[in-house]
Amino acid sequence: MKICLMGAGGGIGRQLLASFAANHAVSAVYRTLPQRPSAQATSIRFDDADGLAAAVSEAEVVVHAALNTKAKGKDFLPANRAVTERLLSLVDASTCRLFVYFSSQVVYSALDPVEHPLQGENAELKDRPGLDAYTRLKLVEEQRIIAACREKGIGYLIVRPTVVMGPNMQWSSGIVAAMRIAPVGLKARTINLIHVQDLSAQLLALIERGVSDEIVNLADLDVQSDDYFRHAAALAKRPILLAPNWLAGLLGKAIPSTLWFLSHDVRVDTQKVRRLSGVVTRRQLADFFEPPARIVDVRSLDMVQDVVRSGRPYHAIGLGYFLWFNDRLGSDQLVMEHYAGIVGMDGDALTVKSGTTLRVILDYLGPKAMTLGTLPEFIDISAGACFFAEVHGSSADCISIYDLITAIRYVDRDGNEQRSERDDAAWDRLREGNGIVVTEVTFRCQPNYRLANVIEWHPDSDLERYVEGGYRANLSTTVHWYPRSREMMVYNVNPVADGGRKDRTPFAPMRGSPAAIQKLLLVLRLRGRLRIVGWSEQVLAPWTGMPAKRLVGKFFRDTRRRVRNMELCVPDDCAVSFIARLREKLPEMGLTPGQGVGVRFTRQPSTGKGYVWVEMTSRNVEQMHALIGMAEASCGGRFWLHRGKYVPSWIGVEHLFIPRSVGAGADPQTVAL
Repeated sequence: MKICLMGAGGGIGRQLLASFAANHAVSAVYRTLPQRPSAQATSIRFDDADGLAAAVSEAEVVVHAALNTKAKGKDFLPANRAVTERLLSLVDASTCRLFVYFSSQVVYSALDPVEHPLQGENAELKDRPGLDAYTRLKLVEEQRIIAACREKGIGYLIVRPTVVMGPNMQWSSGIVAAMRIAPVGLKARTINLIHVQDLSAQLLALIERGVSDEIVNLADLDVQSDDYFRHAAALAKRPILLAPNWLAGLLGKAIPSTLWFLSHDVRVDTQKVRRLSGVVTRRQLADFFEPPARIVDVRSLDMVQDVVRSGRPYHAIGLGYFLWFNDRLGSDQLVMEHYAGIVGMDGDALTVKSGTTLRVILDYLGPKAMTLGTLPEFIDISAGACFFAEVHGSSADCISIYDLITAIRYVDRDGNEQRSERDDAAWDRLREGNGIVVTEVTFRCQPNYRLANVIEWHPDSDLERYVEGGYRANLSTTVHWYPRSREMMVYNVNPVADGGRKDRTPFAPMRGSPAAIQKLLLVLRLRGRLRIVGWSEQVLAPWTGMPAKRLVGKFFRDTRRRVRNMELCVPDDCAVSFIARLREKLPEMGLTPGQGVGVRFTRQPSTGKGYVWVEMTSRNVEQMHALIGMAEASCGGRFWLHRGKYVPSWIGVEHLFIPRSVGAGADPQTVAL
């Protein structure tokens, strides 16, 4: 069956698309195309006149589940009616057998609640004073759909969902979030709930059974408002305050018709949909809400295995910055911070538990005159994270710390602990998903050595020289580029035998500062000196600790306009094109004065491949999405995001680690996973 789904990007639309596309050919219509369209459907933009016309005219079933919420005030009704009229004008009666319109239970606010305590599909509905724009839209459009379909000679199906629940829906996740702020509810009301998955199943069954020329409530379970609000407050871990009857009566007069079911105790008839669809659900109240995520502070291997074997979705969290820059995940958290400690050292191989930070590792290696071959600037990062994320410094010897790992222990999907020696093909498969929990990591270490870091300011016209291969002259090169002032600060790091009297000992940099502040800080710290000389970890990883780390993390997480930090990696054979495109687009991106762009360079000598990492911190997330678009245009599929920083939800796993099994830097489409 060919189905055209209008409104595929909405909360209900996404579930409808998943349900319909399993067995039918679906054309999904969006106002704005998603970054990652579904591979199971043909995606069409509403403003693509030819594409929309073809999708609607060829469809056997047209489902109108769209609502233009951007139109406000007096524009709301005409804007949404125009969408419906456009669809009706494109429907081909020779092809289409059914037009489905998503109305809502709000139309029952047109009825007298005393005369109609049970709201059924056969009730006669008429507009009345006091109804809000959304309710009036649904009343008018229901009649328009019926008349138009009868005129065209095609079937119609008007569906009226009740309170739609499910992941990230307003009445489930949204109400729990609201309860954290104001845990207040109403009692003595009846609320009919429908889970978005069951709603989709009901509608699909109605369509496949050939139900036509009907109005049907999509509904399931009646619950008491006392129970509903208490349950939401319990999930929010707040004590509930139920408004007394006299206050509820006063509030009822101010409640808009969209929330009519909170003004009066009325019920919605659910018999018709059960009879026509044959869909039987057995959900209880708790099943309509997302189960609260557990936070498990792992102290033993048994705790890891218990969570993995529980059957609940989970993700492991080490120490790092991922939660600073990304939205919280809804699954159980395995917090590995305290599953830490040195297991042992055999020759140049050091084995640690996965929660052990790089700082602890360096403290252990220091007295042994040993170190790791590359290091990130910040070392409060756990060993386990280094397996999944490209935790890099700037190095001519390896891409990231992952390249120093020689063996791991991990808990597999069945809850059994396994040991794995380095096998690039096998490890690429393990890194692809989140189905394992790394418990131990073995690193290859090397003798410690001294480095000199030379800090220089250059005009930003020199950037291309480094990108074109100039970085290869150094063990490590880092650039902080200030496009607005057309200058850049360059760190070139190389081995030295020893330091001199005119050298400066290592100190923590402040490269995130605006250019003018950065220059002042360097003048004060360098005191006229040029080189910073010290042991490798002192120069490569000067941040041995971050003052007020939790406070900084809270700032990044909770600021009104979320601050994001994203790092994008492209192979050096297309980096020149990428930087040229970035220069061209910078005026459109709206960088603030002093805002910088970090550029690092890494290599893998065994393959001769080089990589350019571009980092940006901003409150404007569209700047980062623009970087991804430039990388796609310049490098095709060959780009990656640092997994420990901001990762948009639509980025696939193929862009989260550089595959090693076919030679680093290969096109991810050719990797046999």
